Amino acid sequence: MKADIRKSGIDIIGDISWGTHICQFYQTKEDLTDILVPYFKEGLENNEFCLWVTSQPLEVEDAIEALKRVVPYLNANLEKGQIEIISYTDWFLTEGAFDPERVLNGWVEKLTYASYHTMVTMV
Repeated sequence: MKADIRKSGIDIIGDISWGTHICQFYQTKEDLTDILVPYFKEGLENNEFCLWVTSQPLEVEDAIEALKRVVPYLNANLEKGQIEIISYTDWFLTEGAFDPERVLNGWVEKLTYASYHTMVTMV
């Protein structure tokens, strides 16, 4: 079976097989956005469902502002649910504690939603 190839949006990486995992080490918020913003931009341009779970040093507002600089239609994508940008505290923690079952159910829910609406890009 031939793997589906998609654009990563990351020049140095180029095209990747669907399901590829990428690990990035970074020192600053800018290092992180330099990789993630083009990745999510590409996903949005290809009508993929995108879920960005942010963590320090990058807050939700920072991610939205960084994406708005390169995705002029970001508000429309957010409104129609094509992209969700969520803090790790809202995604992974319930009342300050990690609940693995809730998190797993959340991933399954998003994957189910995406499979009925668009393709999937998650970080």
